[in-house]
Amino acid sequence: MRISILINNFNYARFLGDAIDSALAQAGPDVEVIVCDDASTDHSWEVIAGYGTRIRSWRSPHNLGQASAMNAGMSMSSGEWVLFLDADDRLAPDALAVCRTLMAEDVAKIQFPLQCITEDGRPMGRQIPYLLHEGDVRPLIQRFGTYGGPPSSGNLYRRSAIARYFPLDTPAWRRAADTPPFLLSAFNGRVVNAPRPLGGYRIHSSANRARGCFGNISARHGDMLRIEAHRRSTTLALLARHDGIVLDSPPLHAPWNLRTRALSLRTEPERHPYPEDTLASLLRMQAHSLAACPGYTWSERRAAQLWLLVVLLVPTSWAPRIAISNTSGRIRRWFRSVRTHVV
Repeated sequence: MRISILINNFNYARFLGDAIDSALAQAGPDVEVIVCDDASTDHSWEVIAGYGTRIRSWRSPHNLGQASAMNAGMSMSSGEWVLFLDADDRLAPDALAVCRTLMAEDVAKIQFPLQCITEDGRPMGRQIPYLLHEGDVRPLIQRFGTYGGPPSSGNLYRRSAIARYFPLDTPAWRRAADTPPFLLSAFNGRVVNAPRPLGGYRIHSSANRARGCFGNISARHGDMLRIEAHRRSTTLALLARHDGIVLDSPPLHAPWNLRTRALSLRTEPERHPYPEDTLASLLRMQAHSLAACPGYTWSERRAAQLWLLVVLLVPTSWAPRIAISNTSGRIRRWFRSVRTHVV
């Protein structure tokens, strides 16, 4: 079963070699590694050229965004399974070996958690996401517009489950272009979870972390909410166009998105995209969301509600610090141990 690892890169020369090395370390002659560079201005191309014929590569003459690189990788690849590896992330040596054991005809996507690592690659003692859904996740998409799953590098797709949605519209998907395959693959088969983390997700934006934002996309919670709304609406439009499936606007927000919504309201109310939000309305939305979202234990639901209440009540300057605690490895490990004993 041929697998294509497609690495998209823009100005990540300092991380790119680690990503390529982790892709080349996957055992098996039927693994191809393709690196697509989106007109980087650092020394990324020199890093890519140094691998010679061990990889295939493509270089855009202009910086057009993430979708452009993903489109190029899809057109150049031949694998029956496809993994979009971000240039600042890496795979565990046995990532594809584990995934091969989970492949089946009715599986559209295999997903796995990612260990968070520092800029220099050291483990941070936590993993993402906290919650992974599997099986037929279409009801969750209809209800929340999403489901529990990892960032781009933690998803291995059956090609036939995503190919018809490519090429993606380049202007519409300069960033967050991993969203269409993430959501739309679920309408073409089951989602299966790997039993453990199989890669590393690099946290290298100190500005984002200082504001309580998780990841490297945006340092402002309001911008993250706007990106999420764009992701959802544009992807559902693709579903209607290609599959004739029309979904109404999801009635609920996912619990993890309400976290961002509360922080946006508290830290930058003048930029908050939902002016109708209040403390009471956010608490009501969270209660409905947690009750409807599978995978949380009773104690996790109560802890999430307490956390949101505290964020909405404490002085504004304290909110980012509380946000950081929400993603701490110690708290997450404790809840996972409780989950193990309760479930």
